[in-house]
Amino acid sequence: MYFKFKNPKKVDIVVLDGNHESLFKKYIIDKKHSYKVVESKINILYITPLMTWIVIKNIFRIKNKEKRILAYLYKIYLLSLLNLHNPKIILTFTDNNLLYHWLIRNDNTISYLAIQNGIRQKFEFDILKKLSSIEINHDYYFCFGDYDINFHKKMGFSIDKAFPCGSLKLGISQLKSKEITKKYDICLLSNYKVPSRIQYCDITKEIAENNFLLDKNIKEYCNKNKKSIIIALRSIKNNEKDYYKSIYGDDVNFTTGLVESFSSYTASIQSEITVAYQTTLLLETLAIKNKVLHIDFTNNSIFFDYDSPIKYEFTSFNEMEKKLNQIYLMNINDYVASTKTQQKYVMNYDSDNPPHEIINSQINKIINTIDYVN
Repeated sequence: MYFKFKNPKKVDIVVLDGNHESLFKKYIIDKKHSYKVVESKINILYITPLMTWIVIKNIFRIKNKEKRILAYLYKIYLLSLLNLHNPKIILTFTDNNLLYHWLIRNDNTISYLAIQNGIRQKFEFDILKKLSSIEINHDYYFCFGDYDINFHKKMGFSIDKAFPCGSLKLGISQLKSKEITKKYDICLLSNYKVPSRIQYCDITKEIAENNFLLDKNIKEYCNKNKKSIIIALRSIKNNEKDYYKSIYGDDVNFTTGLVESFSSYTASIQSEITVAYQTTLLLETLAIKNKVLHIDFTNNSIFFDYDSPIKYEFTSFNEMEKKLNQIYLMNINDYVASTKTQQKYVMNYDSDNPPHEIINSQINKIINTIDYVN
């Protein structure tokens, strides 16, 4: 934590949390627009007359509903910090951040734009409810598809302006995509869980148990049916790679694990079938006309609440093997036709109108249109 005694420059856009700043800067925010990254984990205290005045106004304007006064003051300061930058837009890639939604409820002077960065599931919000009240209220929401709009309605959440446009990362990954030939039979999307984080949560433990069963069964399937495999890693950490080597051996193919390289997307395209359990990339892969199979041995309906032909539940290796072979032998045009309706519903991606262009267009509309009604 450090202090500043001079007001920051005013900007057009504040990016709330900068973990994907490079994507925003390169693909979404035009160079003519000024922007500033503000972290929701506050590390700067501005001590100026203007900041003091904004904080006081917000304290008088916003009633404290927090159990702890420090939590209330933290939120007041963050909102005041955003006001101090005087942006027209707040942009975030963390669409399920409860702090972000508190800001929306308590500030009608700025347009708030959130980009969906992962699948949203009821059980995740049920866990959060045990820790805090859940109020999701989007201003502008760039989501994967109509599934997510309906999911928010079912949960009692609100969306003012919804844009079901697919995945931002998927669209960017396809910009450099060339004609890729198939190299592997199976791409397994890693859902590796760090062991130390499993033991304290029953739901995480159940997910991890299914992951292990899936990994072992895919190993057996590849050996029995003489299928090649590549494993799309989630990170560059050795413990993840070591886990898969303990099952598949040292000769298994891996992606780099570097998120910014989009190597997992490439691996999926290079494979005949992509298999996984509870991962966004499975839906993204389906959206670009590739075969996928979500494999679930839990028989628990709270996980990955999507319908077939995306999700299948199995009780045995033989059931899984039969379905995998059925999809593998299926003509790709027949497969695409059979999954088209569900694919558009869950991941409404259009390569001719990708998400980053849709988001960029809305940003320019807000900033450049004088009479634009927020």
